[in-house]
Amino acid sequence: MKVTLPTGRLLEAVGHAAAVASSKSTKPIYECVALRANKATGLSLEATDLDVGLRVHVEDSATASEGEVAVPAARLLAIVREIEEDETTLSTSDRGLEITTAGSRFTVRHEDIAEFPTIGRFPDKSAVRVPSGELREMVRRTAFAAAREPGRFALHGIQMTVGGDTLRLVATDGRRLAWIERPLPSGGPKEPMTLLVGPKALLLLERALGSGLHGDLELALVDRQLLARSGSLLVTSRLIDGSFPAVDGVIPAASKKPLRVSVAALSAGLRRASLLTTREASSVEMNVGPDGLEVRSRAQELGEAQVEIPIRYDGPAIRIGFNPNYIQEALKAMDPAAEVEIGLSDAKSPARISDAADYVYVVSPVSLE
Repeated sequence: MKVTLPTGRLLEAVGHAAAVASSKSTKPIYECVALRANKATGLSLEATDLDVGLRVHVEDSATASEGEVAVPAARLLAIVREIEEDETTLSTSDRGLEITTAGSRFTVRHEDIAEFPTIGRFPDKSAVRVPSGELREMVRRTAFAAAREPGRFALHGIQMTVGGDTLRLVATDGRRLAWIERPLPSGGPKEPMTLLVGPKALLLLERALGSGLHGDLELALVDRQLLARSGSLLVTSRLIDGSFPAVDGVIPAASKKPLRVSVAALSAGLRRASLLTTREASSVEMNVGPDGLEVRSRAQELGEAQVEIPIRYDGPAIRIGFNPNYIQEALKAMDPAAEVEIGLSDAKSPARISDAADYVYVVSPVSLE
């Protein structure tokens, strides 16, 4: 194998692959990226952790001789990051993968590529088209709410519902919930299809779509795997088995008298109040009234903070506690210049946070006692 390509293109592709490959595995091949050079299609890279798979074709690659090799993804990424020259040549020898530039040469030992798992192929038909920018925003607004700690495995996933002319994503960890729905310009299946997808695959797509991939994203379901394709990138994800909680009855109705506040102002106020919180005393107290919003925090070993935030509100006074990080994560996915509506009913009921008609974030309060 011998292929020459722009270093920047190689770095981008290896970065995507390294994000997928296992970092700790009993089989070294699962920590590898497979590089395949073809005179007709150029260079492609593949990686998988057996749950998520990736294949990316590198544009502007010139193949002098065909071949394939599997090398540790993390090691390859570390090397390519250090290359300063604009062009890099990859070739294989008995010793492994040769990485050559005008001023340096690296040789990386390879693994048996025959052991590398097969990455799925995108079907010719049965694809749903989603504007890539839309999906990127939908993932950014929901993935953070998925569970991270051990427990109910289904809560680690993001529920994706495709049907009629809409796409919906929902994520929850039992304490907060993010819900978003967007129209599908090209339409979807007549019968709604609900899948439970791991966040790793969707976050990988979100990052890749933000790095220059444009146009429509194609989605397909093959053998209990979700396949997503955009341009030169293919991502596959094994579906999660399990029962995702019903969410329709969990989302509070829109408040008739919501609190309205600038996203930037609320984020800054919570950030200041959080300076005097600890892991043990992580909550903040929010006092809401017609005169404004006061956010308080107190930690015995640190001290206390009191922050005033201007709001628009003509409802009853409410004293309620929240984990500020849960609110901040939702605000980070919003436009700082936008205004957010927060619906509050009492100190023991979840808050409904929204900055658009198609997005709802629900967060449970914490006890202040």
